[in-house]
Amino acid sequence: MADSDIDDDIDPLTRWWHSPLGQAVLKQEQQLFQSTPEHFHGYYQLQLGCETSLLPDMTMPKFKRHMAKSADVDGDNESLPFKSKSLDIILLSHVLEFSADPHQVLREAERVLVGDGTMIICCFNPWSLWGLRRLFSRKTSAPWHGHFFGKSRIKDWLSLLNFDVIACEKLMFRPPLKKEKWLNRTLKLETKGQRFWPVFSGVKVLVATKRTVPLTPVTQRWRAGQIFPNTGLATKPATREKINGPS
Repeated sequence: MADSDIDDDIDPLTRWWHSPLGQAVLKQEQQLFQSTPEHFHGYYQLQLGCETSLLPDMTMPKFKRHMAKSADVDGDNESLPFKSKSLDIILLSHVLEFSADPHQVLREAERVLVGDGTMIICCFNPWSLWGLRRLFSRKTSAPWHGHFFGKSRIKDWLSLLNFDVIACEKLMFRPPLKKEKWLNRTLKLETKGQRFWPVFSGVKVLVATKRTVPLTPVTQRWRAGQIFPNTGLATKPATREKINGPS
């Protein structure tokens, strides 16, 4: 879809998602999720961010919602309008990069997920040509005005919230080019990138599972009664006087 077909009143990030480069990202993410249905278990699924729905077509979910400006649900990513432990899947579609408080977004996602629920995070990779483009771009233009977080930092945040990262998919090995014809000419880089330089992908998709039991051990407070026997049960030791008799 050409930029001229988009309303000038919409925000720059939404406009960028409708550009050839933004559409190329969304197409790869949609194809990935459609080919990995095992990550989308359960009946209640929610997507945050991005106007285009990325949730795969499945017959199982009874509740599938999309929270964005022009989607099913209107709300705040940092204060989700859902009950605690009510969702099986939550998909964060490039939400962390453009959030004022990404930690709070993750905390809210953890709150609404059931035990063993799954969080899927789509994010731009700072250690790639996309990250390099951001360094030399105006910080007022989308999507380069966002904050690109590395995989290690996101994993640390998830670990503090009792999540285990079980998969990391890598997408978009083409340079972030504006023109559609150049994107098409560099399509072969996708196959080569997956094989030779996967760490430099423009987009990373992290799949994390919420642990039902935290890994932090709970220290037990020892009491004296647990170490020393009750005085009433202790046997009084024999004395020399009772053994040898009076002297």
